[in-house]
Amino acid sequence: MRILKTLNSIIIVKLTTAQTLFLGYIGFILIGTILLMLPASSVGDESLSLVNAIFTTTSSISGTGLIVVDTGGYFSFFGQMVVLILIQIGNVGYMLFFALAVLFFGGRLSILNKMVVKESISRHSKLDLMMFIKKVFKYTIVIESISAILLIIFFLQHFPAGEAVKQGIFHSISAFCTAGFSLFSNSLIDFNENYYFNIVLLFTSYAGCIGFFVLYDISLFTKSLFKKKKRYKLSAHVKIVFVVSITITVIGTLFIYLSESVIGPGSEGGTFLKSLFQAMSASTTVGFSSVNIGQLNHSSLLYIILEMFIGASPSGTGGGIKTTVFALMVLSLFTYFRNRRHVNAFNRTIPLSTITRAFSIVMLAVIWVFLSVMILNLTEDKLFLNILFEAVSAFGNGGMSTGITGDLSSFGKILLSISMLIGRVGPLIVGYTFIGKRKIVDYNYPDANILIV
Repeated sequence: MRILKTLNSIIIVKLTTAQTLFLGYIGFILIGTILLMLPASSVGDESLSLVNAIFTTTSSISGTGLIVVDTGGYFSFFGQMVVLILIQIGNVGYMLFFALAVLFFGGRLSILNKMVVKESISRHSKLDLMMFIKKVFKYTIVIESISAILLIIFFLQHFPAGEAVKQGIFHSISAFCTAGFSLFSNSLIDFNENYYFNIVLLFTSYAGCIGFFVLYDISLFTKSLFKKKKRYKLSAHVKIVFVVSITITVIGTLFIYLSESVIGPGSEGGTFLKSLFQAMSASTTVGFSSVNIGQLNHSSLLYIILEMFIGASPSGTGGGIKTTVFALMVLSLFTYFRNRRHVNAFNRTIPLSTITRAFSIVMLAVIWVFLSVMILNLTEDKLFLNILFEAVSAFGNGGMSTGITGDLSSFGKILLSISMLIGRVGPLIVGYTFIGKRKIVDYNYPDANILIV
């Protein structure tokens, strides 16, 4: 224990918080890769190759869900549990697990450790850190437990008790962590007409994608309803998350339904339930598929790409640039058109620093997706739209695929692995990692007259 503390203090002091966080994920990827390459992880005699092990581990710990081998058929029970643990640790946040372990054994987090934990959640959050850590695990345990029980009840109708329990627990964790891993070879296509099963998974994944800050705010609001004191008001952040996430899902459901049922009748997504499931699977970045994604028409694929790029919400288990970032981009555009000086939302003014951060995230995301698509078009003999879909799915931790993942070259798989890691950590954190320690420079030059239109 003393050795671990010494090693931790050395790492924390020598590295920035962003570098510590990024290298932590690299460390877990290395551990997961080694474990998945062990003979005990595979059902057959052949062990998983290095590239496929790296890809699967990165996909697990980033909550992406892209696969190169069948999770349920290729991996043994041990291998499946390794994948499940990586999903849980990676998407709730390994630094939160570290913090909880310290608190459990009666220790205290150092100031530097608190900075790293805060970086892994949201550096601009004003919520009490220790209370937030406890709340995160409380919500995780409660939601995953309820979901697991509901899914076990469903699976008992199809499998023996032991298998039903395994399927229920695996899919509940995979859904809440928006990982999209399934133990079925065709994802969830066999159950795409069952409303009970689909709704349980959708609610579980939505609870994970909206973020722990939203869950905390909702819990305070709900408690205030049963008290005589003044009713708790939801924050502007929560309202933006709900408005954007619900709007994107509703539009996506209607668009996919019309695109597949009216314009292209008889195609894969031709029912309302299937359309709702795929639209919500993309917007939450859970990545489950209830239809053959490769058989959807191009219009549906393009909208799903947009949903995966926008993704989930901050401090949650999902990926993408985040709903709040997308909202700030739209609000900034309307502010400019209306000739307003400040960006406002729900009677609150958004700080300029937050707007700048949002634009930086989008710019970095667009640059990386553009570069990865351009490189993949050189190395892979696949259709452009399929490559674009795969690249955005990897970066946005969306997990859906048109079916080309397993056929990619080793270079293509490594490139997508990098994209999945960037999507999980966040483009800004990756940028901070390579820049190192940043100095605040508080001066400005005279205004420059630069023409833009």
